[in-house]
Amino acid sequence: MTPPLPGRVDPDLADRLTDAVLLSGLPVAFGEEGPGVRIRPARPSDDADRCAGAAALDWLPSPRLTGAAAMAGPGQPAGPAREVVGTAMVNALAEFLPAFGLEATRDGSGRELRVGPPALPAAGLRVPPGALAARPAGPTPAELGVPAALLDALRRSAALAGLPLAAHLGGTGITLAPCPPADGPGEEPGADPSADGAADIGWNPSRRLADLADSDRPEAPGAATARAAVDAAMRHALGTALRACGTELRWLHALHRLRAYGESVPTIRR
Repeated sequence: MTPPLPGRVDPDLADRLTDAVLLSGLPVAFGEEGPGVRIRPARPSDDADRCAGAAALDWLPSPRLTGAAAMAGPGQPAGPAREVVGTAMVNALAEFLPAFGLEATRDGSGRELRVGPPALPAAGLRVPPGALAARPAGPTPAELGVPAALLDALRRSAALAGLPLAAHLGGTGITLAPCPPADGPGEEPGADPSADGAADIGWNPSRRLADLADSDRPEAPGAATARAAVDAAMRHALGTALRACGTELRWLHALHRLRAYGESVPTIRR
């Protein structure tokens, strides 16, 4: 295997990282403008740091949040929000990339999340290309009964963070499901008296990953493992990132649900 050049990401590693990120349902950022996962060459932390060919991963939020953070004064929420969103998303990458056969570690300083080129070709999850079976689009969040004010608040927060909001049931991105009425069918009695008008939040990966996980192909068990890892990592990240961008959220541990209630104060305006 040819040694990777300094200052460049190993091409095979870059391809595998790009595919894993897209399979998870997240966008890939190109250049310095988000939103999405930026894949860049790792930066040596000192002279002894041998990181040739390794990739470092960052999350770039929306240009709107980046611009608001750059102009924010002391005490304004945009600057901290950008940092919180970036940290939450990088932590999610560290959680789910191993399920795709990509080990992510922190550099010696703890500042960079890195994925190094494998010494040998790895056997991580490979999703074969192929035509997807035609599926009718499911109902939209509004058609499911998510209140308009809550949907608007979540759209604003997701757009600031740079995260996609699923346009319909089964779409890629943040999913929304209206909560059952408090003490109603499907809800534990007394579990959340504020459930009326709220929505439970989840995450759908790409159709490619979901279809493979639900298929009878030999790769299906690995795809199902990757889908579960993405779901767990993203629900942790969403609770932090969306709250930082202006949505009131609560994690209901007894129900294993992340629930949104509306816009919080202060919000980020620009």
